[in-house]
Amino acid sequence: MTIDGHVHTQYCPHGSDHKMEAYVKVAIDKGIKALTFTEHAPLPIEDTVPTKDSAMAENTVYEYLKEAKGLQAKYGHKIQINAGFEIDYIEGKEQETQLFLEQYPEAIPHSILSVHFLRLSDGSYYCIDYSKESFIEKAKEVGFDTLYKLYEKTVRKALSNPYGELTPKKIGHINLIHKFSKAYEYTDTINWKKLLMLAEKNQYKLDYNFAGMDKAYYGKTYPDDVILKVAKQLELVLETGSDAHRPEEVGRYFMEGES
Repeated sequence: MTIDGHVHTQYCPHGSDHKMEAYVKVAIDKGIKALTFTEHAPLPIEDTVPTKDSAMAENTVYEYLKEAKGLQAKYGHKIQINAGFEIDYIEGKEQETQLFLEQYPEAIPHSILSVHFLRLSDGSYYCIDYSKESFIEKAKEVGFDTLYKLYEKTVRKALSNPYGELTPKKIGHINLIHKFSKAYEYTDTINWKKLLMLAEKNQYKLDYNFAGMDKAYYGKTYPDDVILKVAKQLELVLETGSDAHRPEEVGRYFMEGES
């Protein structure tokens, strides 16, 4: 079954204003059989990016889930529609995140667990994918090696069932740390095979995310071909996702006719 398992909505502050129904209509037109909305869950920390737009507001969660249910009722004869969250694994905030997950257990099977924020040695949090300039500035400040090792450690924790039975069992864009990799010179020292073996051990799926192909300083899928080869050797389950933030991005690159 053709799935787009990573789709955002108008409830995302850094997305578009197009309604969820517009994403559904594009998915149907492209022949997608299952669409999963995975809006960025409210953060358990103060948003550290300058625009303060990383995640949905707490007071929009109910409307988001309600709208998804309405679309399933309306279009369920044509496409399966699910609603989950893209949950940020944030080191040190596991209890707060677990309390959020406890409120929406029905969304957990359709949710993604991603790493966007790293906890630095001074206790502050840093968002790794905000901008090329921000990433390089931070890497020069603390060291590229420090950022990469910290990312590896954080992903390892995310893959270790941090919320017990409430843990979403799909890891989002596992090598997001590479988003700006064409803009600097550094030899990646992350042991990707070890991370993937942990994912396999704990029965996580991989978000096979095509958004990276549109990133100017990356231009590949997450995971890239090298990591993907190892994932396939380990027989990890892959779930295609567009990471769409606009309707026209639904199914991008993995559907027939996409260039």
